[in-house]
Amino acid sequence: MKSKKGKRELILEESAKLFSEKGYTATSMKDIANALGVEAASLYNHIQSKQEILGVLLLSISKKFYSGIIDIKNSSYPNKEKLKEIIKMHIRVVIEHQNISSLILRDWKHLKEPYYSEFVEKRRVYIEVLKEVVNRGVTSGELKDINPLIVLNCILSSLRWVYDKNVYLNIIDVNVVELERNILNFVFKGIDSEI
Repeated sequence: MKSKKGKRELILEESAKLFSEKGYTATSMKDIANALGVEAASLYNHIQSKQEILGVLLLSISKKFYSGIIDIKNSSYPNKEKLKEIIKMHIRVVIEHQNISSLILRDWKHLKEPYYSEFVEKRRVYIEVLKEVVNRGVTSGELKDINPLIVLNCILSSLRWVYDKNVYLNIIDVNVVELERNILNFVFKGIDSEI
């Protein structure tokens, strides 16, 4: 476990990797210790439990999404541009934190208090802000007059596959800027070449 990073940070990184690969429930503290080349008991000098690891990881990623969307919401951009910036921010956070992001889809449900409430609240605010931007875009005429909830869910669904490393690795040669551009093009123009 020799590195310039702190031991706690190394534990969190390796745990995120293992949780992403095996899942939270299938990963033991012994697995984490083995991956780090230490005894399982020594982990408890830096972390209280596997639940704490999951909580710290998921709250760290939810805070990145939360602060990103709040900054964009408070910007002076028109609603359509805010929506584009939110999508780009979302992609970048997921790509830059792939192992932790993958936990959002399947392992958040294992959170216990106090982590659970804070995670769910940050997710609720994120969705509410995204919904507000879409609603304002429809109301202002910047976006087509279609059901904002359908738009919201289509956008989130269009981004969800990026969380899965196994799927994302199929396009690993696509850089993040090209990925953003293609997803934005898909969301805003669809796939119909006649539109």
